[in-house]
Amino acid sequence: MKRYLAFLIAFIPLSAQSGWTDATGKPIPDSDSMRSAGDLGVQIVLTADETLFRQTWNSSKTPPNLSTTKTVRLGGSVSALLIFHGCSPNARGVCDVVSEFILEGPDGAKTPAGGGPVWSGKPMQQRLLQLGQASMSVGFEKSDPVGDYKVIANVKDKVAGRSLSVVARLKATK
Repeated sequence: MKRYLAFLIAFIPLSAQSGWTDATGKPIPDSDSMRSAGDLGVQIVLTADETLFRQTWNSSKTPPNLSTTKTVRLGGSVSALLIFHGCSPNARGVCDVVSEFILEGPDGAKTPAGGGPVWSGKPMQQRLLQLGQASMSVGFEKSDPVGDYKVIANVKDKVAGRSLSVVARLKATK
């Protein structure tokens, strides 16, 4: 996952009309964790250290070596972050992209897990990926069930009326 994400960030040129593409311009099909609709593309990633992830993202190193995870030990925590491209500005030239996070447990029970603005500023340059402002962090108690969890992010570009749902899978272990 770490190498894949670094590859994605360093080598995927983005086309405003065709969603995610590879280095040759060939469209990449949507997956559970990476979707696009029109010029909006969203990817969800999980990390054990949100602060380090954001610092690394904002560093001048290209490509950044981003630390992601698909597992968490009981007693630990994990954060979900959104990487995106494309947003439609309103009449004032400002985007309004928001998210809502949901945590689905091994038993299928869904728990609202917060949300907020993904981007509420001027659109970024075309062909650039942006780290969203919103994130979700969840701590796992020693008494929580082990098993497979899903972190779901429902993302909406309120100006364009486009909505996407992305899912990251997480395994909680002892």
